[in-house]
Amino acid sequence: MAITKNLIFDLGNVLYDIDFLKMYGAFEALGIPHFENHFTLNKSDPLFFDLEKGLVNEDDFCIRFNALCQLNLPKHQIINAWNALLVGYRKESIEWVKAHNHKYPTFLYSNTNQIHYDYFIPQFSEEIGGRFENLFKTPYYSHKMGQRKPDPASFQFILDKEGLIAAETLFIDDNEPNVIAAASVGMQVFYLQSGMRVEKDLIII
Repeated sequence: MAITKNLIFDLGNVLYDIDFLKMYGAFEALGIPHFENHFTLNKSDPLFFDLEKGLVNEDDFCIRFNALCQLNLPKHQIINAWNALLVGYRKESIEWVKAHNHKYPTFLYSNTNQIHYDYFIPQFSEEIGGRFENLFKTPYYSHKMGQRKPDPASFQFILDKEGLIAAETLFIDDNEPNVIAAASVGMQVFYLQSGMRVEKDLIII
């Protein structure tokens, strides 16, 4: 096995806690039961994948959301329920990154969207202090790339853009299809399963 020289972290449930049940509950309170039929980690209506690829802006998202759910909810209610997914940063995991990002070129690759981005970026300065993106040599977000996991081409895009050797690059994610996709382009992978934490379970060779 090649020596690890570079790290690429996922965000949600790796460095940051997310809770789908809180979001589902928020939408149910707005009259949308079983929101999981529209959006889950790996299967969603095209609207949400379009949002994660940056193909729709916030206003268009809300218009299309209402059409999808056959409702006429005000924009702020949709945004607040959508953001209910976002819990907060894993402080100990962040400290691990801070302690190691000088030894290893460290990157972020997150499937996210502009609405969530606008929430969790200022949240870092409130909860941790400083600027979140300074933790990484380069942060990559699906909505800015126009690509999303688990497309293998999206991993290759990052490797090529940064000049990284796949076999020397470790990708850490909590979603198995993403881990499989990263491995398919030759990357080292670490599947951070439920209950595991970066600071306790990640061992770099």
